[in-house]
Amino acid sequence: MPNSKNTKKSLSLSRPTIASWVLHALKITLGYESIRQLILLHYHPRLHWGNITNLKTIGSRESHVKTFDAFIEPGKTREQKIEKIQFFLEKIVEMDGVIVFSASNIQRDIDDIETHYQTFIVDNAEKKVYMIDPANDRTVDKNAPKNKKSKKILVSGQGVYYAEVAHHVIKPFFEEKTDYRVELVQLSHPAQIIEDDVFCQSWSLFILDLLLTNKVYQTSSVVEIPEKQIDKYSMILGFYKRILTDIPALPAIFAEEFLKAINTCVDCPQAELLKIDPVAFLQSMTKNDMNN
Repeated sequence: MPNSKNTKKSLSLSRPTIASWVLHALKITLGYESIRQLILLHYHPRLHWGNITNLKTIGSRESHVKTFDAFIEPGKTREQKIEKIQFFLEKIVEMDGVIVFSASNIQRDIDDIETHYQTFIVDNAEKKVYMIDPANDRTVDKNAPKNKKSKKILVSGQGVYYAEVAHHVIKPFFEEKTDYRVELVQLSHPAQIIEDDVFCQSWSLFILDLLLTNKVYQTSSVVEIPEKQIDKYSMILGFYKRILTDIPALPAIFAEEFLKAINTCVDCPQAELLKIDPVAFLQSMTKNDMNN
């Protein structure tokens, strides 16, 4: 890992340039299934207690906190990806207790690189499913006169992104094949409000962690998210700093991902960026550095 003292030596690099690469590497890191599990288990060590072996059997055999990313395996189809998620759902409703997982909207073709992560809490005891969409906007009413004929607004609560995997895969399964109730978690304000927001991996994980703490998902009807964008940045930056401080293995993993990104970048100030300690830089960041 680069020496933290070198963070201040690269005066030829602008702070926004460094922040952009640091956030890019962190975004990738927090999208990995193993990392999402690492973070959740640190704060919720008894998560999936009693179901771990069964979950590994139907998952990757290494992780029991499943993350379905956006991408379709070579030679597979979008429909097969959906069937894989549905098979997972069929198995978890046979288990006891609470199961959590993440899923991204599934790419429509090879050129579709947009990801929008959503997280889910399946409470088998209560037969209830909590769907977490970081872009949820509770002020949007699909039945309002201005939205009734809209081809863009497909459901109430739809924000800047459409939570397709939640509404087209997860919700239909539970409503059509089980007697579980499905609830879209309401946010006081959307966590994501701009189309080029790159923090869905982060927000979906942050809100899931928040709801799992002391089983808040059972008692709170609305998750408090700041209204102003700058305050949203402050909240998610606080989450970044917390997990990098609290979880001993995470800084090295993040630093390795940063190095990988820089070593493979094209037309970037590679030599200067390689002098940066991404962990030290992120810990020095303020909410004003987040607008990248």
